[in-house]
Amino acid sequence: MSASAEVHGPGWTGIQYSVFRGALALAAAHVCWVRLPLVEGPPWPLLALGLPGAVAFALGWRDRAVAAALLVLVAGVAAFVDGAPLVLPASDVIFTGSLLLLHLFVPITPFGSWDARGRIDPRGDWFRPGWLDHAAWIWLALIHLERALGTFGIVPRGPESETFALPALVLAALRLTAIAALFAPRLRPFVWIALTLAHAGWVTATGFAPGDGVLLLVHAFAANPAWWPGRSFGGVRGDDDALLFYDGDCGFCHRSVRFVLSEEANTPAPLRLRFAPLASETFDRRIAARDDVDAGALPDSIVVLLEDGRLLTRTAALLELASRLGGLWRGVALLASPIPEPLRDAAYDAFARIRKRLFQQPTDACPILPPDLRARFDH
Repeated sequence: MSASAEVHGPGWTGIQYSVFRGALALAAAHVCWVRLPLVEGPPWPLLALGLPGAVAFALGWRDRAVAAALLVLVAGVAAFVDGAPLVLPASDVIFTGSLLLLHLFVPITPFGSWDARGRIDPRGDWFRPGWLDHAAWIWLALIHLERALGTFGIVPRGPESETFALPALVLAALRLTAIAALFAPRLRPFVWIALTLAHAGWVTATGFAPGDGVLLLVHAFAANPAWWPGRSFGGVRGDDDALLFYDGDCGFCHRSVRFVLSEEANTPAPLRLRFAPLASETFDRRIAARDDVDAGALPDSIVVLLEDGRLLTRTAALLELASRLGGLWRGVALLASPIPEPLRDAAYDAFARIRKRLFQQPTDACPILPPDLRARFDH
């Protein structure tokens, strides 16, 4: 793979990264919040500024400048409260500060951020540089190497260094595989899944030590959503393109279409959707004219026509869309699927009834989009 393909190829998408940014903002706010009772004088108002700063960062408002300010608070003021430079700061400070530092190299205004609102193209030519994947994995591998050495008593470590119980030894051996994955990138998806599940299981069994929660964010930053490409939830086959029919008079439905278009970088080309309003000739021809369909009984929000002719509505349609997007959204689909469909659909219907009161009605049946995306809309 060429360097250009690696940088601009599938992987992180705007809203997936905006979700991560929101989680990192919570971590930064927590670092400041838990240290407020420990300080007086000038450090107190500085740490307090971290709370509104975290809100601005979560929203994506001037996020690079705000991230730099939060980095100063976390790696400077919070670290000083912990005793730096004479004492090593707590892990939550180290991990949160490192992620804020790495974030400074991420391009600004991914879709889903405040500064990207009103942009015609939901993709916005945003990408996360491929070298950050490698840098993040190096940092993740070093963290797990240090914790593995702590388990074996080579370096001081908390509860893991106090016992050689079998689960701790197994976890330590698993941590060492992160080093192997540095030199064998093809192993990273498998090592990442194993390490993430093992770490989550360990903290569930032993309790959260300082930094354990933020370490999961380091895991998230080191992941590549392209490891989990989109797939059809129902395993459909067919020659026609799947179609997403949406309410052309609904502002939320327009935003949903833009969401799908912004997040489909990890959707294989055969699974990418075409779009059409519910009030369209395409709907009349492909759906309403069918003898086996009562078009009047279909919801007035979204309907998905699969390649094999099946129709999906409500949350079944949402799970299919999420699974096709891949990455984080495929995981959301897998986690949501065990929820009983009547419960899922009841929540869906409750929101659908109020959606038009929450979002402004659009002036056109098709969302405002650049020509290449507009070409995927049928009338």
